[in-house]
Amino acid sequence: MAGSKRQARADGGLRAHLRAATMAAHDLLDASMQAASGWQQRADYARFLELQHSARAPLEDWLEANAPAALRPPRQTALIARDLAALGHAVPDPAAAFAHPRSERGDALGAAWVLAGSALGNRSIARQVDRIGGGVWPVAFLGDGAMLEFWQALRERIERRADPAEAAGATRAATAVFAHFLSVSNAASRVAERADMAP
Repeated sequence: MAGSKRQARADGGLRAHLRAATMAAHDLLDASMQAASGWQQRADYARFLELQHSARAPLEDWLEANAPAALRPPRQTALIARDLAALGHAVPDPAAAFAHPRSERGDALGAAWVLAGSALGNRSIARQVDRIGGGVWPVAFLGDGAMLEFWQALRERIERRADPAEAAGATRAATAVFAHFLSVSNAASRVAERADMAP
């Protein structure tokens, strides 16, 4: 496995490099998201959406302030808010600000890659939600076509070979975004655990 990762970094474009560099963080986040939500009941799905809104709001603000227009993914918090309203849930407070200084070339690209790439996983989650919710739970966020369009445009750029400075900046920012999501997810899991233990 380690050899294949090194090969991806050596021979592939920036996308292969980022996937190899963040594979462990991505797997850890997927497991944490599943533990924090579960998607088995309506309340689980609402908790998942609340987590997504809390985590994405500061990331969207950071990209708005630091990324060029071509590297700003479509804002999705409004779609999440719409889904939460349809479920009868309020919009949660945003998580702490994404404290990642844009100091190197590639930072905005790495952050945009994580958010845009999540749209691919969202399609799979949408199918689960549709099945579990009997086709009536709202999926404006999970079914967002604008983010998929952005992802397709971004792919052309990230599948090219990047210079070392850009690759380093993109990797650092992508790792920070995964860590940000993981922190929010772990906090949600702790809240859910305390609720389950309450008399």
